[in-house]
Amino acid sequence: MIKSQDLTIAHLQTFQLVMREGGYAAAARVCHLSVPSVWQHIQALEKLYGVELFQRVGRQVRPTEAAETLSQQVSSILVQIESTFDVVQQSSRDLPIRLVAGARMMLEDLATPLAAFHKRHPNHLVIRQGNDRRAEELLMEDHADIAMALEPGLERKSPHLHYESAYTVEFLAVARRSHPYVKSRSSELAELARHPLVVTLAGTHGRDALDQAFHREGLVAKIAVETDNSAFTIACASAGMGVGIVAGRSKGELSKKLASRSLSDKLGQRRIVLMWRKGRLLTDPMVELVEQLKAALT
Repeated sequence: MIKSQDLTIAHLQTFQLVMREGGYAAAARVCHLSVPSVWQHIQALEKLYGVELFQRVGRQVRPTEAAETLSQQVSSILVQIESTFDVVQQSSRDLPIRLVAGARMMLEDLATPLAAFHKRHPNHLVIRQGNDRRAEELLMEDHADIAMALEPGLERKSPHLHYESAYTVEFLAVARRSHPYVKSRSSELAELARHPLVVTLAGTHGRDALDQAFHREGLVAKIAVETDNSAFTIACASAGMGVGIVAGRSKGELSKKLASRSLSDKLGQRRIVLMWRKGRLLTDPMVELVEQLKAALT
Protein backbone atom coordinates (compact mmCIF):
# COMPACT_ATOMS: atom_id res chain seq x y z
CA MET A 1 0.00 0.00 0.00
CA ILE A 2 1.34 3.41 -0.99
CA LYS A 3 1.36 5.60 2.13
CA SER A 4 1.36 8.86 0.18
CA GLN A 5 -2.03 8.18 -1.42
CA ASP A 6 -3.70 9.60 1.72
CA LEU A 7 -1.37 12.60 1.78
CA THR A 8 -2.75 15.89 0.44
CA ILE A 9 -1.02 19.07 -0.64
CA ALA A 10 -3.46 21.05 1.52
CA HIS A 11 -2.34 19.16 4.62
CA LEU A 12 1.31 19.89 3.90
CA GLN A 13 0.64 23.56 3.15
CA THR A 14 -1.26 23.91 6.43
CA PHE A 15 1.58 22.20 8.26
CA GLN A 16 4.11 24.65 6.80
CA LEU A 17 1.93 27.58 7.85
CA VAL A 18 1.76 26.30 11.43
CA MET A 19 5.56 25.96 11.35
CA ARG A 20 5.94 29.53 10.10
CA GLU A 21 3.25 31.20 12.24
CA GLY A 22 3.92 29.28 15.45
CA GLY A 23 0.33 28.34 16.23
CA TYR A 24 -2.94 26.92 14.91
CA ALA A 25 -4.91 30.17 15.27
CA ALA A 26 -2.24 32.23 13.52
CA ALA A 27 -2.05 29.70 10.67
CA ALA A 28 -5.86 29.65 10.41
CA ARG A 29 -5.96 33.41 9.91
CA VAL A 30 -3.46 33.20 7.04
CA CYS A 31 -5.09 30.31 5.15
CA HIS A 32 -8.70 31.32 5.97
CA LEU A 33 -9.56 28.00 7.63
CA SER A 34 -11.12 27.44 11.02
CA VAL A 35 -8.81 26.49 13.89
CA PRO A 36 -10.44 23.02 14.14
CA SER A 37 -9.75 22.48 10.41
CA VAL A 38 -6.09 23.37 10.86
CA TRP A 39 -5.89 21.03 13.85
CA GLN A 40 -7.49 18.23 11.82
CA HIS A 41 -4.92 18.67 9.03
CA ILE A 42 -2.09 18.32 11.55
CA GLN A 43 -3.76 15.33 13.18
CA ALA A 44 -4.04 13.64 9.76
CA LEU A 45 -0.33 14.15 9.13
CA GLU A 46 0.61 12.85 12.58
CA LYS A 47 -1.46 9.73 11.95
CA LEU A 48 0.12 9.17 8.51
CA TYR A 49 3.70 9.66 9.68
CA GLY A 50 3.18 8.06 13.08
CA VAL A 51 4.90 10.91 14.96
CA GLU A 52 4.01 13.93 17.07
CA LEU A 53 4.62 17.12 15.11
CA PHE A 54 3.81 19.87 17.62
CA GLN A 55 3.80 20.31 21.37
CA ARG A 56 1.65 22.98 23.03
CA VAL A 57 3.45 25.83 24.80
CA GLY A 58 0.80 28.21 26.15
CA ARG A 59 -1.20 29.52 23.19
CA GLN A 60 1.50 28.56 20.72
CA VAL A 61 2.95 25.27 19.58
CA ARG A 62 6.54 24.14 19.40
CA PRO A 63 7.64 21.91 16.48
CA THR A 64 9.20 18.59 17.38
CA GLU A 65 12.38 17.28 15.79
CA ALA A 66 10.20 15.21 13.45
CA ALA A 67 8.37 18.38 12.37
CA GLU A 68 11.65 20.15 11.63
CA THR A 69 12.74 17.20 9.48
CA LEU A 70 9.42 17.04 7.63
CA SER A 71 9.43 20.79 6.99
CA GLN A 72 12.90 20.66 5.43
CA GLN A 73 11.93 17.76 3.19
CA VAL A 74 8.61 19.11 1.88
CA SER A 75 9.56 22.79 1.49
CA SER A 76 11.13 22.44 -1.97
CA ILE A 77 8.45 19.92 -3.02
CA LEU A 78 5.67 22.43 -2.36
CA VAL A 79 7.59 25.18 -4.18
CA GLN A 80 8.06 22.87 -7.16
CA ILE A 81 4.38 21.94 -7.27
CA GLU A 82 3.33 25.60 -7.16
CA SER A 83 5.74 26.52 -9.95
CA THR A 84 4.29 23.87 -12.29
CA PHE A 85 1.44 26.29 -13.00
CA ASP A 86 3.84 28.85 -14.49
CA VAL A 87 5.75 26.23 -16.49
CA VAL A 88 2.60 24.64 -17.94
CA GLN A 89 0.96 27.97 -18.75
CA GLN A 90 4.02 29.72 -20.19
CA SER A 91 3.05 28.81 -23.76
CA SER A 92 -0.39 30.38 -23.44
CA ARG A 93 0.42 33.65 -21.68
CA ASP A 94 3.33 36.00 -21.15
CA LEU A 95 4.09 35.54 -17.48
CA PRO A 96 5.73 38.38 -15.55
CA ILE A 97 9.24 37.85 -14.21
CA ARG A 98 9.77 39.35 -10.76
CA LEU A 99 13.40 40.30 -10.13
CA VAL A 100 15.05 41.74 -7.01
CA ALA A 101 18.43 43.46 -7.10
CA GLY A 102 20.43 46.12 -5.27
CA ALA A 103 20.18 49.73 -6.46
CA ARG A 104 23.89 49.99 -7.37
CA MET A 105 23.74 46.63 -9.13
CA MET A 106 20.72 47.69 -11.17
CA LEU A 107 22.15 51.08 -12.16
CA GLU A 108 25.67 49.90 -12.99
CA ASP A 109 25.37 46.26 -14.07
CA LEU A 110 21.89 45.03 -14.91
CA ALA A 111 20.11 47.70 -16.96
CA THR A 112 21.84 46.87 -20.27
CA PRO A 113 21.42 43.05 -20.22
CA LEU A 114 17.85 43.43 -18.97
CA ALA A 115 17.08 45.80 -21.87
CA ALA A 116 18.53 43.27 -24.33
CA PHE A 117 16.34 40.52 -22.83
CA HIS A 118 13.28 42.79 -22.92
CA LYS A 119 13.69 43.36 -26.66
CA ARG A 120 13.42 39.65 -27.38
CA HIS A 121 10.73 38.66 -24.88
CA PRO A 122 7.23 40.00 -24.24
CA ASN A 123 7.42 39.05 -20.56
CA HIS A 124 6.51 41.90 -18.24
CA LEU A 125 9.45 42.63 -15.92
CA VAL A 126 8.81 43.61 -12.30
CA ILE A 127 12.07 44.91 -10.77
CA ARG A 128 12.32 45.66 -7.06
CA GLN A 129 15.15 47.06 -4.98
CA GLY A 130 16.41 45.01 -2.06
CA ASN A 131 19.66 44.30 -0.23
CA ASP A 132 20.76 40.70 0.30
CA ARG A 133 18.60 40.23 3.39
CA ARG A 134 15.49 41.74 1.77
CA ALA A 135 16.06 39.73 -1.42
CA GLU A 136 15.98 36.48 0.55
CA GLU A 137 12.80 37.58 2.35
CA LEU A 138 11.00 38.44 -0.91
CA LEU A 139 11.92 35.07 -2.41
CA MET A 140 10.69 33.15 0.63
CA GLU A 141 7.44 35.17 0.70
CA ASP A 142 6.92 34.37 -3.02
CA HIS A 143 7.01 38.05 -3.92
CA ALA A 144 9.94 37.50 -6.28
CA ASP A 145 11.03 34.80 -8.74
CA ILE A 146 14.75 35.55 -9.00
CA ALA A 147 17.07 37.72 -6.95
CA MET A 148 20.64 38.96 -7.32
CA ALA A 149 22.74 39.74 -4.27
CA LEU A 150 26.11 39.27 -2.62
CA GLU A 151 26.78 35.61 -1.94
CA PRO A 152 26.48 34.91 1.78
CA GLY A 153 29.16 33.03 3.68
CA LEU A 154 28.72 29.28 4.06
CA GLU A 155 27.25 29.64 7.53
CA ARG A 156 24.70 32.21 6.31
CA LYS A 157 23.32 30.36 3.29
CA SER A 158 19.65 29.46 3.52
CA PRO A 159 18.82 25.76 3.11
CA HIS A 160 15.69 26.85 1.24
CA LEU A 161 17.42 28.81 -1.54
CA HIS A 162 19.39 27.82 -4.63
CA TYR A 163 22.51 29.92 -5.34
CA GLU A 164 24.14 30.26 -8.76
CA SER A 165 27.29 32.30 -9.32
CA ALA A 166 26.97 35.27 -11.71
CA TYR A 167 30.10 37.46 -11.42
CA THR A 168 32.71 38.73 -8.96
CA VAL A 169 32.96 42.12 -7.27
CA GLU A 170 35.53 43.58 -4.90
CA PHE A 171 35.18 45.55 -1.71
CA LEU A 172 36.07 49.21 -2.15
CA ALA A 173 36.60 52.24 0.04
CA VAL A 174 35.22 55.29 -1.80
CA ALA A 175 35.57 58.94 -0.81
CA ARG A 176 35.94 62.45 -2.19
CA ARG A 177 39.32 62.97 -3.83
CA SER A 178 40.06 65.65 -1.24
CA HIS A 179 39.28 63.37 1.71
CA PRO A 180 42.13 62.83 4.24
CA TYR A 181 41.83 59.05 3.80
CA VAL A 182 42.61 59.39 0.09
CA LYS A 183 45.52 61.74 0.72
CA SER A 184 47.02 59.35 3.26
CA ARG A 185 47.67 56.77 0.50
CA SER A 186 47.61 54.01 3.13
CA SER A 187 45.57 50.88 2.43
CA GLU A 188 45.82 49.55 5.99
CA LEU A 189 42.62 49.02 7.97
CA ALA A 190 44.16 50.99 10.84
CA GLU A 191 44.11 54.08 8.60
CA LEU A 192 40.51 53.38 7.57
CA ALA A 193 39.54 53.10 11.26
CA ARG A 194 40.67 56.70 11.82
CA HIS A 195 37.87 58.09 9.63
CA PRO A 196 34.05 58.20 9.82
CA LEU A 197 32.58 55.41 7.70
CA VAL A 198 29.42 55.00 5.66
CA VAL A 199 28.44 51.33 5.70
CA THR A 200 25.51 49.02 5.05
CA LEU A 201 23.29 47.84 7.88
CA ALA A 202 24.45 45.27 10.41
CA GLY A 203 23.57 41.74 9.35
CA THR A 204 24.10 42.30 5.63
CA HIS A 205 26.83 40.24 3.98
CA GLY A 206 29.07 43.20 3.11
CA ARG A 207 28.85 44.60 6.65
CA ASP A 208 29.69 41.15 8.06
CA ALA A 209 32.89 41.07 5.99
CA LEU A 210 33.91 44.52 7.26
CA ASP A 211 33.13 43.74 10.90
CA GLN A 212 35.09 40.49 10.76
CA ALA A 213 38.13 42.19 9.22
CA PHE A 214 38.12 44.93 11.88
CA HIS A 215 37.70 42.35 14.63
CA ARG A 216 40.68 40.33 13.40
CA GLU A 217 42.92 43.39 13.71
CA GLY A 218 41.43 44.57 17.00
CA LEU A 219 40.03 47.74 15.47
CA VAL A 220 36.79 49.63 16.12
CA ALA A 221 34.97 51.24 13.20
CA LYS A 222 33.72 54.83 13.45
CA ILE A 223 30.27 54.36 11.93
CA ALA A 224 28.90 57.72 10.77
CA VAL A 225 26.04 56.54 8.53
CA GLU A 226 24.33 53.21 7.88
CA THR A 227 22.40 52.57 4.66
CA ASP A 228 20.51 49.65 3.18
CA ASN A 229 22.17 49.71 -0.26
CA SER A 230 25.46 50.59 -1.93
CA ALA A 231 23.98 53.38 -4.06
CA PHE A 232 22.98 55.27 -0.92
CA THR A 233 26.43 54.61 0.57
CA ILE A 234 28.09 56.13 -2.49
CA ALA A 235 25.75 59.14 -2.39
CA CYS A 236 26.65 59.78 1.27
CA ALA A 237 30.37 59.46 0.51
CA SER A 238 29.96 61.88 -2.41
CA ALA A 239 28.36 64.38 -0.03
CA GLY A 240 31.38 64.18 2.27
CA MET A 241 29.71 62.26 5.10
CA GLY A 242 32.53 59.73 5.37
CA VAL A 243 34.42 56.95 3.59
CA GLY A 244 31.96 54.58 1.95
CA ILE A 245 32.49 50.80 2.03
CA VAL A 246 30.84 49.09 -0.93
CA ALA A 247 31.03 45.91 -2.95
CA GLY A 248 31.20 46.73 -6.64
CA ARG A 249 33.42 47.79 -9.52
CA SER A 250 36.21 50.34 -9.15
CA LYS A 251 35.15 52.07 -12.38
CA GLY A 252 31.45 51.94 -11.66
CA GLU A 253 29.24 54.71 -13.02
CA LEU A 254 28.06 55.85 -9.59
CA SER A 255 31.52 56.26 -8.08
CA LYS A 256 33.45 57.56 -11.10
CA LYS A 257 33.75 61.03 -9.55
CA LEU A 258 35.16 59.58 -6.33
CA ALA A 259 38.53 58.12 -5.42
CA SER A 260 38.33 54.40 -4.77
CA ARG A 261 40.72 52.02 -3.05
CA SER A 262 40.48 48.24 -3.22
CA LEU A 263 40.01 46.43 0.08
CA SER A 264 40.20 42.97 -1.51
CA ASP A 265 43.39 42.07 0.35
CA LYS A 266 41.65 42.84 3.66
CA LEU A 267 38.02 41.90 3.07
CA GLY A 268 38.43 39.51 0.15
CA GLN A 269 36.26 39.37 -2.93
CA ARG A 270 32.64 38.34 -3.15
CA ARG A 271 30.53 36.82 -5.85
CA ILE A 272 27.20 38.16 -6.95
CA VAL A 273 24.79 35.24 -7.12
CA LEU A 274 21.44 34.58 -8.69
CA MET A 275 18.99 33.06 -6.23
CA TRP A 276 15.63 31.36 -6.31
CA ARG A 277 13.77 29.00 -4.03
CA LYS A 278 14.91 25.40 -4.03
CA GLY A 279 12.54 23.25 -6.06
CA ARG A 280 11.38 26.22 -8.13
CA LEU A 281 10.86 25.29 -11.78
CA LEU A 282 11.99 28.21 -13.93
CA THR A 283 10.06 28.99 -17.09
CA ASP A 284 12.00 29.01 -20.37
CA PRO A 285 12.22 32.84 -20.40
CA MET A 286 13.50 32.80 -16.80
CA VAL A 287 16.18 30.25 -17.73
CA GLU A 288 17.23 32.42 -20.69
CA LEU A 289 17.31 35.52 -18.46
CA VAL A 290 19.57 33.75 -15.96
CA GLU A 291 21.96 32.57 -18.66
CA GLN A 292 22.01 35.98 -20.36
CA LEU A 293 22.83 37.77 -17.11
CA LYS A 294 25.64 35.33 -16.34
CA ALA A 295 27.11 35.69 -19.83
CA ALA A 296 26.84 39.49 -19.92
CA LEU A 297 28.26 40.14 -16.47
CA THR A 298 31.04 37.56 -16.14
